[in-house]
Amino acid sequence: MPIHINGKRAVIGALALSLAFGGGYAAAPQAAYAAANGLNTPFSDISKGHWAEKHVAKLALQNIISGYPNGTFAPSKNVSQEEAVLMALRFAGLMDKVDNDPNAEIEFQESFVVSKNFKKYVLAAFNEGLLDTSEMAQASDNPGTDWGTKAASREWVTKLIIKAIGKTELADSLQNTQSAFADGNQIDSKYLGYVNASVELGLVKGITETTFQPKANITRASLATILSFAQGQFEVEYEGESSGIATQLSDSSLTVYEDGVETSYALDENTLYYTFKNTQPITKAELLLYGDITVIAKDGAAKYVEVKSDTAHTKTIAGTFLRNVSSEKKLYLWINDNPTPFTYDDSLVIQDTEGTALTLNDLKADTPVSIVQDTFRQTPLTIKILTAPNSNQKTVAGTFFSTDGKIITVKENNALVTKYLAKGVTIEIEGLNDATLDDLLKETDQVVLTLDDSEQVTNIKVESRKVEVLDQSKIASFVEDMKLLTIVDFDGKNPKVLYLTDKTKVEYYGTIITVGNSYDLLLQGTQVVLTYTGDKVVSIKIVTTYTGKFVSIDTLNYEIKVKLDSGVTITLPYSANYLETPGSNTTPLSELKKDDLVTVELNPTQESIIKIKAHRDVTYTVQVIDIMNKKLRVKPATGNAIDLSIKDLPMTDKDGKEVSIGNISVGSSITASYVGTAATAIRVN
Repeated sequence: MPIHINGKRAVIGALALSLAFGGGYAAAPQAAYAAANGLNTPFSDISKGHWAEKHVAKLALQNIISGYPNGTFAPSKNVSQEEAVLMALRFAGLMDKVDNDPNAEIEFQESFVVSKNFKKYVLAAFNEGLLDTSEMAQASDNPGTDWGTKAASREWVTKLIIKAIGKTELADSLQNTQSAFADGNQIDSKYLGYVNASVELGLVKGITETTFQPKANITRASLATILSFAQGQFEVEYEGESSGIATQLSDSSLTVYEDGVETSYALDENTLYYTFKNTQPITKAELLLYGDITVIAKDGAAKYVEVKSDTAHTKTIAGTFLRNVSSEKKLYLWINDNPTPFTYDDSLVIQDTEGTALTLNDLKADTPVSIVQDTFRQTPLTIKILTAPNSNQKTVAGTFFSTDGKIITVKENNALVTKYLAKGVTIEIEGLNDATLDDLLKETDQVVLTLDDSEQVTNIKVESRKVEVLDQSKIASFVEDMKLLTIVDFDGKNPKVLYLTDKTKVEYYGTIITVGNSYDLLLQGTQVVLTYTGDKVVSIKIVTTYTGKFVSIDTLNYEIKVKLDSGVTITLPYSANYLETPGSNTTPLSELKKDDLVTVELNPTQESIIKIKAHRDVTYTVQVIDIMNKKLRVKPATGNAIDLSIKDLPMTDKDGKEVSIGNISVGSSITASYVGTAATAIRVN
């Protein structure tokens, strides 16, 4: 009977943390030290170029390891067996298997000596299969050495990690395979399969190209490296960590697409960048846009970014430009004599092959172009358009002076230049969708006018300013006679003072309200999404809904937590008793699962949630097609047939191409995307 448990298990003390990880270090001071000294980890003794810097940095941010109070990591210090067990439990996400009840007495057999503060972790390791009874035999065979404080050897650690990642069968299959190392005969027979498996999985390497040194002690840096490599074989969801596809990159932010949702993370000078290829850091400019990445974030800021492959999820299609339908954000190309639609958004980049930025208005019919399109969205998005240089394109640059809607005047080199505006002229102001001539600021905006062959202006691009967004914000105060608005974040911090103008647009429940009629809505505490340029408010949207991933629900205090696309998690009270799902507005709230995409609707005073709508897809078999009324009679896999109106719903095929009701046949399969009880899109399978 190797293990006795009396009462409950002991709670960990500060000593145990110090032994396993070097003590609870203050992250902020270490990060400051690292930034000041040009380091890529939070530790003063892991400098740039250290062979383990990538692995130490990653595991520190995953809270698997930490350093000492003086800011060091001590990479060359040996790891004891009980310390290695605690690190392995944290790595494998098994800390919830440790009982922390304070009424503790854990007894092992007399020869199996473990430090008091580590007993419960060693017990958990036995219970979860990371350790087996052979450890008891090892202790009995070495009565002069405490099992727990004994330095962990390289061969012993391979068994612990292989068991932690569930690769014991592989180790068993390699138990009788001769080691490729010259000193393989020194590997204890009971560890041979584990060492071979660790080498085959790429978790460990030799001390030299030919020797493994199985009896050598494992160091903190070496164990961190092994655990880091092991994450490629054993997926654990660490707090703040996510993986997806990098879709946008700027000086201050990174946007990642994951499971149909795009999340933006802040970047700063302390963000670490690495690639799967090697252990040396890379620059932000070397991140592969539209490639796979992993991000470790805290409070919405990316602390660690790793490129996971060399492949961008894009494809290039050649064709001839036909036309642009800006109201639908679709452009059409002639491809094999067929007009083919392509969807785009405001992030679309248009360039000639010399790198000159262009606009859609610069593209003329029958111009040969190449389209770069993503391959991971349900409806592929056009990312970039490349065309040959237009040697005839003309531009005028200057300060905007005036316009009457038909002509525009700019001041160029202290001289006024006036040009006619072409029909459908576009205005570009960074951060402002659907900008109009009214958004131009007289004698302030520096603009570039693009002219067509007849010297008419087809595009006006403002280069001196951009429109910025404040979301997850609320009104702190509004002074009506001064039109002065003070905005803070949800925590009541980061105040910003702005001014409304006669051009400010106010939106409430989808309706645009004049500034003069909106004052009663601009109350203290009102949640808003606001755009501004300089100190002027461009638009205010009174928040009526939030969409994000469901985190948790507190049925005792009637509160729900939702993680928004921005990475911010909000907590709101709710009065809704049910969840809206396809076909039902009385689904129990208990059916919500973590990370379900939901839209929550607020009451007019924004005091509570009155509706919770689940985002779900339902696949149907088509039974009847009503072309005249744009309705389908469809049947789900289980349940009764229903009538489904597809009027005004976007419809695509499985490749994301736009289709119509004529592409649907009786007996075919379709998938309807729902927000609550309302269908929002149709895919023909």
